Amino acid sequence: MTPTLDQDDVSRLVKALWRLDALQKQSAREFYLTRVRKELGIDLPVRRGENDLQELWIMVEACLEHPGAFHAFLKVVGGFHAGSTTFDAVRQLGYALVPEPLLEPGERRAMHDHLKRLQNADAGALRPEIVKDLFWAVADPLGSVTFETGDIWPVLDALEDFNVGEDGVPPLLKFVERLAVERGGPVRNRLLDWVEHAAGRLGVAHVMLEQRERAARLRERPRMYLVIAFRPDGVTPDEYLISAWLQSEDGHGVMLRCEDDRPMPVTELPSLVVELLTEEPQVVNRPPMSELTLEFVLPLNLLGMQSLDQLRITVDGLERRLGIEHPVVVRSLDRIQKQNYHPAWRRKWTWLRDNPHNAEVCLMTQPGKYLGESLYNMLLSDPASVCLALAFPPHGDGASAPDELRVALQAGAPVIAWCRSGRTPERFSAEFQDLMSHGVLALPDSVLALRREAVASHGGQPSADHLGLQLTLLFDDADRFPEPRGRLEAPA
Repeated sequence: MTPTLDQDDVSRLVKALWRLDALQKQSAREFYLTRVRKELGIDLPVRRGENDLQELWIMVEACLEHPGAFHAFLKVVGGFHAGSTTFDAVRQLGYALVPEPLLEPGERRAMHDHLKRLQNADAGALRPEIVKDLFWAVADPLGSVTFETGDIWPVLDALEDFNVGEDGVPPLLKFVERLAVERGGPVRNRLLDWVEHAAGRLGVAHVMLEQRERAARLRERPRMYLVIAFRPDGVTPDEYLISAWLQSEDGHGVMLRCEDDRPMPVTELPSLVVELLTEEPQVVNRPPMSELTLEFVLPLNLLGMQSLDQLRITVDGLERRLGIEHPVVVRSLDRIQKQNYHPAWRRKWTWLRDNPHNAEVCLMTQPGKYLGESLYNMLLSDPASVCLALAFPPHGDGASAPDELRVALQAGAPVIAWCRSGRTPERFSAEFQDLMSHGVLALPDSVLALRREAVASHGGQPSADHLGLQLTLLFDDADRFPEPRGRLEAPA
């Protein structure tokens, strides 16, 4: 399903090919077409025309409609016109107008053969609803499609022509791999071998391996998220409308409460957290092996001020800091609500997710060192700069001129950390680099370990100067939107 050329470009191709004497003869065209069908392993349908020129035009259009067919046609014709300057001009024009196919002919034939075997062995494996779900799992839902997304064959053709994502992996390979794992049955291993071979030739095998390993880790110890969002009441100062969700790693979840009718002050938060952790059935009965992270979605006036990891909760008479119980992170309500912030945020998060070992930290040890535009440009233009670490706290009210935190939110940085009490440049740089030993994506767990270390130090009397008691971590997963209009369901 090569992108359709306009009629002017098709006319240029046909006129260039017509200059080859052989293609003006029906017998030669039939011979070439037979070789193309054999090369592709498909029955390429071509209807007859009223004259030789029209038949050549019909043949070219038929080849343009099937992935790889036009380039296979050039290869066959070129085999009989070696050294021809006329054919060299045809080939240059063809490669300029028609992108090279993703797959080689043998790869495409093998993929089709494996799927035909699967279809013969299990007719239900390729049911339209299954194919449709798999297609939309790997395709960006942008624009409209002109084919039936439940029909496996046009889906394969379309995916071969789709642009690759930021991870560099073609959607077709993702589709075949998911199909193999979820529905492959007797040909599962053959399909996976096919994916590995194609990924190796295309240079993305290491990326797919990392994605597989990450998915396997999630299956072993799934992570759940207790998300608590604060929205300014707008009527009562210093009171907030509180909503809470329990989400899984893939973003699906249930709303636990939506207190739109009863604003509450931040001082009531400890009792609410205890109630959610110990009494809410959805939280208490979550999978026993799952890891639970607490996320607080805050407006700017709370984001730079609150130390929610140090929130003290009491359960059955035992008081402790919330930050040693579970990973505790904050998220930006303003960024979630402002659609114009989302493109940069998604790009940064996607890059981090797919390149975790290459992520870089932008370390700032004193406020105002870079002007707003300079810092914005620095973060925006470097895909690897996904984390901003500040040795000082951001502005408290969010109402003054844009500071480093607000600039980083606009530039899309998904991870921002800051020391609430301030730190000398040398000390903060050394401490944060140690914290980064397991990478940016591991920061919630690394910070949890640091907070536990702080409490364990000095015989249970932690030093107030320990970074574990002073660090706020903003960790904004752009794949999970904690809001009712996201992929959330009401409680059962």
